[in-house]
Amino acid sequence: MAASELYSKYARVWLPDAAEVWKSAELIKDYTPGDLTLTLQLDDGTEVEYKIDPKTNNLPPLRNPNILVGENDLTALSYLHEPAVLHNLKVRFVDSRLIYTYCGIVLVAINPYESLPIYEADIISAYSGQNMGDMDPHIFAVAEEAYKQMARDERNQSIIVSGESGAGKTVSAKYAMRYFATVSCSSGEANVEERVLASSPIMEALGNAKTTRNDNSSRFGKYIEIGFDKKHCIIGANVRTYLLEKSRVVFQAHGERNYHIFYQLCASSHLPEFKTFKLGCADDFHYTNQGQSPIIDGVDDAKELCNTRKAFLLLGIGETDQMSIYQILAAILHLSNVEVKDQSADRCSISPDNIHLNVFCELMGVPCEEMAHWLCHRKLKTTTETYVKSVSKINAVNGRDALAKHIYARLFSRIVDNINVALKSAAKQHSFIGVLDIYGFETFDVNSFEQFCINYANEKLQQQFNQHVFKLEQDEYMKEGIPWTLIDFYDNQPCINLIEAKLGVLDLLDEECKMPKGSDDSWAQKMYNTLLKQNAHFDKPRMSNRAFIIHHFADKVEYQCEGFLEKNKDTVNEEQINVLKNSKFDLLLKLFEDDEKAPSSTNKRTSVTGRAGQAQRDSKKTVGLQFRQSLHLLMDTLNATTPHYVRCVKPNDDKASFTLDPVRAMQQLRACGVLETIRISAAGFPSRWTYQEFFSRYRVLMKQKDVLHDRKQTCKNLLGKLIEDQDKYQFGKNKIFFRAGQVAYLEKLRSDKLRMACVRIQKTIRCWLALETFNNTAVVIQRNVRKWATRRHYQQQRSAAITIQCFLRAYMAKQQYHKLMFEQKAVVIQKWMRGCLARQHYRRTVAAIILLQSCVRRMRAKKDLKKLKVEARSVEHFKKLNFGMENKIMQLQHKINEQVSILVYVENHQPATVDLPVLLKLQRRVKELEQDKQSLWQQLDTKEEAQQEKAKRFVFIKLQSENKKLKQDLDELRKSLTSEDSEMMPPAPGSMPYNILLDQLSSSNEELEMRKEEVLLLRSHMVRQELSVKFSLSILRSTDIHTLNEDGELWLAYEGLKETNRVLECQMQEQERVYSEKYRKLLEDVNKLKDEKEKQQKMLAQSLLLSEDARIEASLKHEITRLTNENLELMEQQEKQDKSMRKLKKQLKFYIKTVEDFEGMALSVHSFAPLRAVNITRKEKEYKGMLEYRQGDVSRLLKSVVTELKPRGVAVSFVPGLPAYIIFMCLRYADNVNDDQRVSALLNSTITTVKGVIKVKGNDFEVVSFWLANTCRLMHCLKQYSGDEIVMKQNTPKQNEHCLTNFELSEYQQVLGDLAIQIYRQLIKCMEDMLQPLIVASMLEHESIQGVLGSKPTGLRKRSTSYPEEGVTVEVLLQRISQFHTTMSQHGIDPDLIKQVVKQQFYNICAVTLNHLLLRKDMCSWSKGLQIRYNVWQLEEWLMERDLIDCGAKETLEPLIQAAQLLQIKKKTEADAQAICSMCTALTTAQIVKVLTLYTPVIEFEERVPTTFIATVRELLKDRVESTTLMMDAKKIFSITFIFTPSSVALETIQIPASLNLGFLTRI
Repeated sequence: MAASELYSKYARVWLPDAAEVWKSAELIKDYTPGDLTLTLQLDDGTEVEYKIDPKTNNLPPLRNPNILVGENDLTALSYLHEPAVLHNLKVRFVDSRLIYTYCGIVLVAINPYESLPIYEADIISAYSGQNMGDMDPHIFAVAEEAYKQMARDERNQSIIVSGESGAGKTVSAKYAMRYFATVSCSSGEANVEERVLASSPIMEALGNAKTTRNDNSSRFGKYIEIGFDKKHCIIGANVRTYLLEKSRVVFQAHGERNYHIFYQLCASSHLPEFKTFKLGCADDFHYTNQGQSPIIDGVDDAKELCNTRKAFLLLGIGETDQMSIYQILAAILHLSNVEVKDQSADRCSISPDNIHLNVFCELMGVPCEEMAHWLCHRKLKTTTETYVKSVSKINAVNGRDALAKHIYARLFSRIVDNINVALKSAAKQHSFIGVLDIYGFETFDVNSFEQFCINYANEKLQQQFNQHVFKLEQDEYMKEGIPWTLIDFYDNQPCINLIEAKLGVLDLLDEECKMPKGSDDSWAQKMYNTLLKQNAHFDKPRMSNRAFIIHHFADKVEYQCEGFLEKNKDTVNEEQINVLKNSKFDLLLKLFEDDEKAPSSTNKRTSVTGRAGQAQRDSKKTVGLQFRQSLHLLMDTLNATTPHYVRCVKPNDDKASFTLDPVRAMQQLRACGVLETIRISAAGFPSRWTYQEFFSRYRVLMKQKDVLHDRKQTCKNLLGKLIEDQDKYQFGKNKIFFRAGQVAYLEKLRSDKLRMACVRIQKTIRCWLALETFNNTAVVIQRNVRKWATRRHYQQQRSAAITIQCFLRAYMAKQQYHKLMFEQKAVVIQKWMRGCLARQHYRRTVAAIILLQSCVRRMRAKKDLKKLKVEARSVEHFKKLNFGMENKIMQLQHKINEQVSILVYVENHQPATVDLPVLLKLQRRVKELEQDKQSLWQQLDTKEEAQQEKAKRFVFIKLQSENKKLKQDLDELRKSLTSEDSEMMPPAPGSMPYNILLDQLSSSNEELEMRKEEVLLLRSHMVRQELSVKFSLSILRSTDIHTLNEDGELWLAYEGLKETNRVLECQMQEQERVYSEKYRKLLEDVNKLKDEKEKQQKMLAQSLLLSEDARIEASLKHEITRLTNENLELMEQQEKQDKSMRKLKKQLKFYIKTVEDFEGMALSVHSFAPLRAVNITRKEKEYKGMLEYRQGDVSRLLKSVVTELKPRGVAVSFVPGLPAYIIFMCLRYADNVNDDQRVSALLNSTITTVKGVIKVKGNDFEVVSFWLANTCRLMHCLKQYSGDEIVMKQNTPKQNEHCLTNFELSEYQQVLGDLAIQIYRQLIKCMEDMLQPLIVASMLEHESIQGVLGSKPTGLRKRSTSYPEEGVTVEVLLQRISQFHTTMSQHGIDPDLIKQVVKQQFYNICAVTLNHLLLRKDMCSWSKGLQIRYNVWQLEEWLMERDLIDCGAKETLEPLIQAAQLLQIKKKTEADAQAICSMCTALTTAQIVKVLTLYTPVIEFEERVPTTFIATVRELLKDRVESTTLMMDAKKIFSITFIFTPSSVALETIQIPASLNLGFLTRI
């Protein structure tokens, strides 16, 4: 497409203008080649004619499409020329209030003259780790790029900040250093970053001053090297300064100030430490009152001095050294007020009573007479003699000022050296980033030596910049394989040669300074003669012979020769220096130490040409030579680094905020090289698109059949159709390169295509609307006609229906009458029949009841009979039968006693003679009775054994049958539960069969328990019966037959009585022992009470003699002692009770086991039928939930359970929180043995070990999550088993038995809580680090809708993110969050804690997304708002799927939701503004205004937000009370609450896996 074809009707162009530099205009008619004029219309409606030179065909530059206006990068503009650059900067700066803009590799920074909230720590955090094209332009982006390249490429970096005075160079350099200090960690040395930043206020105080252009202008250049180690941590810094403006010490123009430090001292002169300086206000001194502007609005000089002093202290410069510095500065102020009196034309004097001279000499420590003498005299030396000559008043004043400048320059250099010493690190520097803050190109009405040196430095920097830009362009083309053609760019080497080459300006100046009678005029004539005809960059003014002109790259500058020689030589009276060298002031002597090695040149004017004088003059370097050498050293340093450029622009001379003066801005853009960068870019292929970007943007220009799988070939085919001239574009390996204007042409085609599509859509919709209107009209007519016809038909039908109803109702009434008559007669018959049937039913019921009663009574009789039979065979019945025998035994006992008494009486009273036959008869009778007795006992034993066997057999058979029946029922129940038959399927829980089965099961269990109790009672009766029988038999067998009567009953009774007596005697002894024990205890209590009473009386008597405080203290001591004794007694009682409880428990277990064994034996004996095999399971031991360990096993335990444990295996295979349970079971053992050292050692070691694991593996989310769960579980276990009554209500009885008994560990609960908080914060940090790379890519950068809503063209700074086919979607983000949620759930983290974690992560997602939205202009569009709302909906769906909608996470997304709505809402009228204010309650005013300001149309049909609308919104929101910060705090962590959740796991059931290697632990 020819360039002339673009100049069609409605095309917009730029016209030159004197006031605004460029004006916008629109073509009224098409341009055809050969026309001599263009008919244009300005924005105000004025029509103008633009003349075209037919030779040059100089058509006006075209305007870029509106969609490209306001781009972040100027190289993204399709038309690259001056008006496009100026207009883009104006739109961004004035309308969008954006001060930073990229221009290729250059960052253009415009001074806003207003404090902006874009430099806080959260902004630094947002830019940290981001690529340069990912975020909006910012000084932090340049600093991050330099830091990243240093770390990645292992190459030193430089940031070159330039611009004229007032453009904001110092602030930009300061923020760059602040960024490095924030993102870098200090290496070994504390506060090294703070010390680097502390150098700024010191350098500003001593080197900055107020000028007519800037309130804080740097009057020197500085290059700060910030050193880094191998870990890229700051280890130190070094400062190099260039060309301090010493003349400002003694002279200031109107409206300017001297260096800030002087005014700070005067403002603080009232302080006690400054009283000896005898200072006053700044207006009292000559060096500070010449500008007549001692005050800077908004600056407190006294407060600034405090900041300076703090910075000195931070750099290790103590108060003593500071006071020495302030003393010299105060002396300089007093020196300015030393008055020189004129005595004659060549003589002057100073009064010895001059107060300021005396103060100066006193502060400097020098004699007043000598200083006054050498201020008015000078020493001249010849080859033969030396003599002193007086000087005129003017020369004396100049000498005084030269001395003041020399002292200040030496002091400044000394302070810089001290700063470098403080910032120097002992560690080895691996790399550095240099920040160059240097003056920009300057041109004033009167330009002198300082402006010459500044412009010379800018010529060198511009040459380096041009070469670097040219090299980057060449590298880009070579990388992409584009044919390289030489681009002509401005080379300022001839201008540099003019200044620094042999016989150049500086060389001639140095030569003139060596001449004894050299002068500025003679130097000017030498330059005219030497350079005027030889160099095109040198020129002579027409009206002056004491000035010269140099054509710099930015502009031509006229320099006045006056003062060049004097400033270049920088002379000072040597005798004045010698006086100062004799001072006793240490700091003053250190300032002139270098003069001892290289003596300064003196201010002498002599005609002597001796070798000594010549050598002395040559020994001192001129200022020009020093500056040239230091500049060459600086250029060598910059060439050895990778440069990054920041060009600061001063928008206006009135310091008005966000106001751009086009003329001043264009001057600076030309001077700083921005336009040269544009020119170099425009000479080649300035617009560059990747193939995917081009396809996404211009997909609408293709047909479906043109889209191939190969994107590169698709783009080639499309461009071949759209642009015929192949020289207008080139295909690289990864990008398409376009000539200037081609992107605008493609945008025009795209816009036309979309406009035609819109027209077609509108046409279709309007047609549809018209058809809808027609159809609606026809429908209304049809509806009314149909309604009339339907109503008429309805009325006819209604009349007919009424007639039919009348006849029908009459017929139905007759039928009802006949029916009622018939029913009345039927009722009478039914009454008699029902009575008969009821009586018959009653008789049958009575007969059935009688029969039922007979059956019930028969069943009860059978049951009673069966019961009587059982009782007849039982042991109790046997005892009843033998009750008579016991009575008979008692009677026999009584008879025996009577016969024994008779026998005793007979033996005592009868004679010794015995009748032998009677005796033999009696013996035989005794033997017979003995035999009868033995037979009776045998019969008794036999009967008892038989009776017992019968009873046992009966009980066992009965229990066995019942057990068999129960087993059969159980089998049937099991079969019914497992049967697949639908009729026999198990009943559903809660149904009636299910409840019946439950009732049967409970009744069976109760009956089984009753049977067990009956067996236990039977066994006890049998044991007692056996013992009584055996006892009776032993008594009978041991009876002496010789002492019995004929039936032996007496002796048996006697032995029974003896046994009874023994039993009674034992009972009496036991009772006596109990009573004696009670008596002893009571006696001890009485004695104890007596002792306590005596002690109380003594203490009362003593306390009455003491003072009030002593009495209280004594009572407290007594109370403590009493409570201690009570505690000891209670502990003893508790121990006794515990022992008795253990003993009783053991006995109970023994009895229960015995009974169960007896039951098992009973069921296994006398089985009459073969039984099926039964599996007998061994009953497990009952554990106490404790783990025994030795004292030295703590380290082994923690090594196995904490250090070497793998969370994944525990989470999958074992109980959640197993390590916590194991540690707590060991803790219970330590508590059980009452060992406080074990308790403290175990808990302290556990906490320390867990901290160590988190410190080492803090980046492993699984490890951190695992130990958060276990720490919380251990903390909850300490509370659950603490014995607290409230907590015990939630435990099971078994868990309450496991409560800690000896120690109260609430303090350790607090310690574990603090540890859990630390782990929680580490968990949040770990999750944020893993989610951070995904949030922006998924929430903002991923685009679901391509083509129409595609991205806009970008410049040199391309976004680094992947494209949709490779991009990160919200699904990827949700998958990662789901993994987090699953892992935490597997590890057993409490659900409430998981909710808090999810809430925190959703807040982080919202904060990061919103912060990037606020910092990325390309993301603020309607389509992006739609995408954000869709992504947020997906997040909410994820919450609902996991029942987390009530955790508060949804509410944290509200700011992002409102920001998306703000992008989509209408933004035109005041009602829209009010709607925005009422809707965006979660956004701050700054955020709302920022989003509206950044709103950028992606397609032609969108409109920018008018500035008036933004002002309306700001006015409506001005009364809001809220934070002024722009960014959300992405580092904010919500307060964590650990809700107590008791564990349902029983400690005694926990099994220790063998894989944990805990064989040294023993379960108790």
